[in-house]
Amino acid sequence: MKALILKAEKFLELLQKKIEDPAFTPEIFELVSYKDVPEPEIINENWLKIKVKLGGICGTDIHILEIKQSTYQLNFVSTPAVPGHEIVGTIIEVGANVKNFSVGDRVLIDEVLSCEVRGLELCDACKEGDFSLCYNFDKGDIAPGFMIGLCKDTGGGWGEYVIAHKSQVFKIPNTVSFEEALMVEPLSGSIHGVFKYLPKDTDNVAVVGCGVMGLSVILALKVFSKCTIIAIDTRQQQLDLAIKLGVDEVFLASKSTYIRKFARYLGARTVSPPFLDPILVGGGADIVFDCVGIPSSLTTSFKLVKPKGTLILIGQPANLEIDWTPLFVKEITSIASNTFGIEKIDTEKKRTMQIALDLISSGKIDVSGFVTHKFALDDYKEALKVASEKDKYNSIKVVFEYD
Repeated sequence: MKALILKAEKFLELLQKKIEDPAFTPEIFELVSYKDVPEPEIINENWLKIKVKLGGICGTDIHILEIKQSTYQLNFVSTPAVPGHEIVGTIIEVGANVKNFSVGDRVLIDEVLSCEVRGLELCDACKEGDFSLCYNFDKGDIAPGFMIGLCKDTGGGWGEYVIAHKSQVFKIPNTVSFEEALMVEPLSGSIHGVFKYLPKDTDNVAVVGCGVMGLSVILALKVFSKCTIIAIDTRQQQLDLAIKLGVDEVFLASKSTYIRKFARYLGARTVSPPFLDPILVGGGADIVFDCVGIPSSLTTSFKLVKPKGTLILIGQPANLEIDWTPLFVKEITSIASNTFGIEKIDTEKKRTMQIALDLISSGKIDVSGFVTHKFALDDYKEALKVASEKDKYNSIKVVFEYD
């Protein structure tokens, strides 16, 4: 099959260059190679094989390609791997012990490769439904890998075929398109973050960064809370999308003057420390969702959250050099949100992906139009460029599309 291939040694080679020369920036496509590789084969009777229809390009994928990810999880990665963890497609082979799926079913995949997937007794994290915190990402029936796309045995969305354990697969209803189903994965991550600290109806909530994850957070907040939602982004076109989703206020963060406007909106005042943009005093947002995870977004998030407020980290930061002083002096509570698993809504426990899929299929959440660009795999250089330069190309979700 045709696929893009990622190798850990290439990542380390480029990382070494970046360490030696901080100004070094690799080409966005330099870490991957376009090759003919063997198709992945199902591991045992509990697995399925899927022909990929759409493979998404995620912000985390871009961070890896830009050599901005930490090596913290590298022990739980095996290569050569086919990247891509946002995957929808059609089943072409079903293991003998798979009862509820058939060849031809349209499906989406939960990418996390936790205990059940690996044929292991559930660890304490998996028993609680915290699959992304699994203790055993380097054990069991398959090679190390904490998710599809970073495990050499499973394939990934940047290739024509992928395999998945029966516990990872969800049927796509006939009323839901492949494009809409692809958005279940980022929406699930946002729902998981919102349930980390569900806002009260009286809370003022700021969403910093209105890319796919930020827009998904807004969608989740609109369903599960009646809080006031304030969107902040450096791009007007993203704020226009947030307005369409029903936020209460938006602020364009291209100039520091927005901080004073934000403060007035929430009844706070500002002061201007030497060599810094203005900071809020006596107020701010009750909760801030940082949906980017870069120094500028976190600096903004620290400024906007009120004393003893809560910061939810949706974007995944790594190796950041920022001023952490506001976190300390305002006694901000910081909560990290990593992918998804099982959520508890009232007294019912349910897989996050099923919650997201149900919300889309019922029409309570509309993600039509989120997929803005489709590319054939052999046009991967252009695809990665469009995905990494969203301002230039007005892209939201960029995908590889297969026949």
